[in-house]
Amino acid sequence: MKLTGFKPYHKQKEVIDSIISSEGMFHTMVCGRQSGKSTTLLGLVLYYAINKPKSTCLWVSPVYSQINKVQTQIMDALGNSGVIVSANKANYEIKLLNGSMIYFRSAERADTIRGLAIDYLFVDESQDIKTSDFQKSILPTITARGKKAVLGGTPKKKNFFYDYYMMGKSPDFPNHTSYNFPSWESPYVSSEFIEEQRKSLPDNIFRQEFEAIFLEDDGQVFKGLGSVLINDAWPQRSHGTNTYAGLDIGTREDYSVLTIIDELGRVLFVWRDRHIEYSRIVDKVVQLCKQYNVRELLVESNGPGDVMYEQIRKQYSRAEPLFQTNDTKSNIIRRLMTDIEDVAIELPSVKLFQPLGDEMEIFEYEVLPSGKIRYGHPSGFHDDCVLSLAMANWSRINPKRGGGIKISSVR
Repeated sequence: MKLTGFKPYHKQKEVIDSIISSEGMFHTMVCGRQSGKSTTLLGLVLYYAINKPKSTCLWVSPVYSQINKVQTQIMDALGNSGVIVSANKANYEIKLLNGSMIYFRSAERADTIRGLAIDYLFVDESQDIKTSDFQKSILPTITARGKKAVLGGTPKKKNFFYDYYMMGKSPDFPNHTSYNFPSWESPYVSSEFIEEQRKSLPDNIFRQEFEAIFLEDDGQVFKGLGSVLINDAWPQRSHGTNTYAGLDIGTREDYSVLTIIDELGRVLFVWRDRHIEYSRIVDKVVQLCKQYNVRELLVESNGPGDVMYEQIRKQYSRAEPLFQTNDTKSNIIRRLMTDIEDVAIELPSVKLFQPLGDEMEIFEYEVLPSGKIRYGHPSGFHDDCVLSLAMANWSRINPKRGGGIKISSVR
């Protein structure tokens, strides 16, 4: 039986031919968004599973939703060819007629990967997988029988993916080969789309996500934090200066956070608490806003925030709602990024208020298929302090809200 695979474009064909013909084991692809990275990996999985009878292939993605998608794509690609003997979506396995097995696993539960003996390993979105999980659970699967390991991803964190990429570029590691291609290598990505992203995205994010370049700041959203996390004591409010505030309302395990900032960009105070009644949050917020004579308080009005905003508004008439969408969140975060890079803001040091510095260090982004960015915190962490600060800062500089003064440092 002869099966015809997908038709790769020039760069995909170059990479696939190199991997198949190479005697080296490790191959690392650093690719721009929408460049066909995952399709290239899919083509290689099918090539080895079909052409190498009784082989074992393992596909690893960071989260389960991704492996579900890949398993479905492979099943659809093989269709009614008769090549598939069984496909178990519950166990994430496909058995082929020639005795080959394809396993799909998520790094969310790296322990489920241990114990497998694999011939061909494929890791997608490698930048989002922990180095410890790769080293302890994924890499050992090819210790005994491994013939090829192909790692694909986009520059972001300098984890094992970066290390393997650098080894592939060095003549000192002949068992490693690396490939790099930006998004515009693909004939399916329009130049208009690329230019739109170049103009709309922060330069460092565009270079990582579309130009496929590792940067020195390691994909950090907020650059230059050391220059702004400087105040070891809460500043005194200067007479005659306006103050602004942002309230991010927590649900379940999240915190409710109120940040108060003056027109000079100095954070005067941050209040943070959780697991308390909404009425107590309202009382505390109103008390602090009156104490600092806040000119405008932006209140997150999503979910329970809508009810809380109404309660706060009854006691503090300068409160205004802010319904958070991906677009509004992106706007306020990017403004905060700019003010930090320009050192136009002064924040509490880690010694004075550690949660803010910790959240800013790990704050991350994700580029959506549309090209837009989604900002947020890693799973298991918080971003309440960051969002509260971003809201307060947005109120401070937004001319439609009475801000828009010239930003300057008090130092």
